[in-house]
Amino acid sequence: MEDQSTIKLTIPRQDFTGVPLFVPNKEAASAWVHSLPVTNTNSLVQLLGQALSELNRTKLSPELRFGIIEILRPNLDVAVLNLSKRFLNQPLIMPDEPRHMAELSDRLLTMTASCYTIVAIETIEQRDSIRETNPARLTCEAIHRALHYTGRKVLQNFQLNRPMEIHGWQTLHQLYALAERQRLAELPVPDPLSGGDTIRTTYLQSMLMGCCKPNQLRQSDLEALHHGLRQWSEQVTFDSKGSGDDLFVIDLDSDQPPLYRALYRETPGPACRFINTSPLIKYLSTLREGAGGKPIHFDKNTSVTAAMLDHVITSLGSMSLRNFKRTTTNSPLWICVGLSSVHYHVAGQQVFEQLIYGDENIPSSTARSAGNPFLATHNKADVWQKANPGDYTSEVKFDPDKPVDVDSRTKARLLPDEDANLPPDESYPVFKVQLADASPGGYCLEWAADLPRDIKAGDIVGLKEDEHKDWVIAVMRWVSRLNNAKTLVGLELLSPRAIAYGARIHQKSGDKSPPMRVLLLPEIKLVGQPQTLITPRTGFKERQKVTLGTCNEAITIQLLRHIASTGHFSQFEFCKAKELSDVLAESGQGPASGEYDSLWSNI
Repeated sequence: MEDQSTIKLTIPRQDFTGVPLFVPNKEAASAWVHSLPVTNTNSLVQLLGQALSELNRTKLSPELRFGIIEILRPNLDVAVLNLSKRFLNQPLIMPDEPRHMAELSDRLLTMTASCYTIVAIETIEQRDSIRETNPARLTCEAIHRALHYTGRKVLQNFQLNRPMEIHGWQTLHQLYALAERQRLAELPVPDPLSGGDTIRTTYLQSMLMGCCKPNQLRQSDLEALHHGLRQWSEQVTFDSKGSGDDLFVIDLDSDQPPLYRALYRETPGPACRFINTSPLIKYLSTLREGAGGKPIHFDKNTSVTAAMLDHVITSLGSMSLRNFKRTTTNSPLWICVGLSSVHYHVAGQQVFEQLIYGDENIPSSTARSAGNPFLATHNKADVWQKANPGDYTSEVKFDPDKPVDVDSRTKARLLPDEDANLPPDESYPVFKVQLADASPGGYCLEWAADLPRDIKAGDIVGLKEDEHKDWVIAVMRWVSRLNNAKTLVGLELLSPRAIAYGARIHQKSGDKSPPMRVLLLPEIKLVGQPQTLITPRTGFKERQKVTLGTCNEAITIQLLRHIASTGHFSQFEFCKAKELSDVLAESGQGPASGEYDSLWSNI
């Protein structure tokens, strides 16, 4: 049965009576655009915001309104891009200025989407008066662009871990319902911008984003996912009939994201649409196998890693629910963040050099950096100095009255001198946090403004309660910012304890790499969890031989299956590698005690 429910879209009143920035025609709009201060983002955003507000409240024909907003659109895209550079990659709890920039970007996107929505609605209402273009084409392009800019708002909310505003999902649903009602959803759009080629695929681009557990992804991963879903959404089966293989359901009359169909409690009505992701999962699996573990590049700045592809396949391929019931609690918890900090505390508050070499045998900073080409001193003469020896000097003179101030943290990173290092309590701080709830599988923390500024989803963390000695190892799985300004962080427990080691990778030349921090997570037989190794994100691969060592022991292992990866660490299963002595011991021969022992045994 065809859905004939009322379309619930709201548009501003066309009641503007003031003096406009420009005469509302294409020629004046084009001249005004050429006068904009493109290099001054603040002024550009202010002027474009005022122009959009006036345009949305001025009574115009749909063709003219569309023509003017198309003239403004390139500068709107520039303004939003420049704003995003000032609020992305910011601390978890953003300072006031980046937060203000994000609000300005959201406002521009909202007004742009609203302008295109006005065009679509008024074209349908006044189709008989449209003379300059085909009414169906104008409606189709306007709905597509409205979906595109509303979808960019969805992406931005996910990147900033913010909840969707009221009626945010409903606006997307109703724009699609309007296109479907006009039989425009499947028609190709001449200029799709960065959305899908049709209204349907552009709509699904945002819907599938909501299905991919976006609060578990980094900002750059979300950007890459949004790019990939532009094409990938074409592989999804999406209709009103449904089948037994549909994983998600959307109610076009609701203000909710896609839901698991198995959890949809009501009887599906005519406004329900079903998403079958099976064809897409098959397509992505083939894509992953063809890439051979390497990233899939969309352009020089955008790519999807193998781990990210695994996340998408898992999210869209099966329903995942919490395995444990969460219990509300307000107990305090001690936390350290990042592999270096967790490694230091798990090692009993030993810095890496102490763990590897012992207190008495720590080599000098010069010896430790001898193999680092970036710290080597280059004594070659400058070719320009040879060409003009009298006009060139390599000396740089500083005014002693104007010294260059370098903070201790920067100095510790730039200089290898031990005296420049920060104290361990500053390099590897421990923070006291408040629990919101807990379960056997993880914790939910309420994050405060004075906690680490650069923490992100995928970070490795160490947790400890007051009465416990061992540090529990966990990973930050999701971040969510609530409307009351609270920021919640979800942690998944990986292991009740860990062992800190330095790892040297066996290279083809026979040498070993410099030691790197790793954490060995012991086997947990009760739940069938094998022993695994937490390593830095890059450098380690399956089948590599690695020597794990401290100043007191050394064991050789071989990395097996790569079971997990985030933007901050990798996790491998491993087994102990057999040395020659192990092979001889297993065969009953034992190690040879001298050069001629084997000869004497044969006489």
